[in-house]
Amino acid sequence: MRPQILLLTIFLTVLPLLASAGVSRKLMAKPWEPIKDVHDPHVQAVGKFAVTAFNSKNHTDLVFKDIREGDTQADRGTKYYLRLLVAKPESPCYVALVLETPRQKSLELLSFEGDNC
Repeated sequence: MRPQILLLTIFLTVLPLLASAGVSRKLMAKPWEPIKDVHDPHVQAVGKFAVTAFNSKNHTDLVFKDIREGDTQADRGTKYYLRLLVAKPESPCYVALVLETPRQKSLELLSFEGDNC
């Protein structure tokens, strides 16, 4: 009976430490930084990827035109928050959130929504 009490005590002691470590990691996320040059070829490629990925998933035909402005956040990769212009007369402005993971050399579209110009 004693080993179970010891294991339970250890578990109840370690569990709050693990939970607080996860919370503090989230609180320590780096701030969003403005992108200084939205015309940088790499940033433009991320914007084009966002439009292409959205088109593939939603069977639309948006055409990437430009990036109005954007921000980045570094944390286990780089998140790009981009305000995009597309060639679509009724709604030319969109906001995209893209995650770039350098180790896997991949881009993932996290969100893509209409925006006010």
